[in-house]
Amino acid sequence: MRRLKQQQGMTAIGWLLLLVWIITISLPTVKIVPMYINSLKISYALKMIESELFAHGKTITPEEIKIFLLKHFEYRMLKEVTANEIMVSQGDHTYNVRIVHQFKEQMMGNWYIILIVDKSVDVPMPQ
Repeated sequence: MRRLKQQQGMTAIGWLLLLVWIITISLPTVKIVPMYINSLKISYALKMIESELFAHGKTITPEEIKIFLLKHFEYRMLKEVTANEIMVSQGDHTYNVRIVHQFKEQMMGNWYIILIVDKSVDVPMPQ
């Protein structure tokens, strides 16, 4: 009677399958994480508006809000967001600041990952 050999390690096919699985998981992750971090930068900038601009109690125009956000994005190295994507509308006692931006990252060939950021905040006007 012959004895079965004990397995000594992974076969070449096993290593190849593991490598394909790791690449399949890591490639989208490498592309998605920077886009998600940039969307967090947009959220942070919207939260900063009230504390930075309206802390002194002076009247701010919608154009000054846009300029503040664009400078903040430039400081945070987020130059993809343009002035056209920042909308500031004035209500009775609030400004509604809305940013709509689309991050687009090419995966391979003609496959893309698209992250659409649509965030807004209502900021009370100083009295």
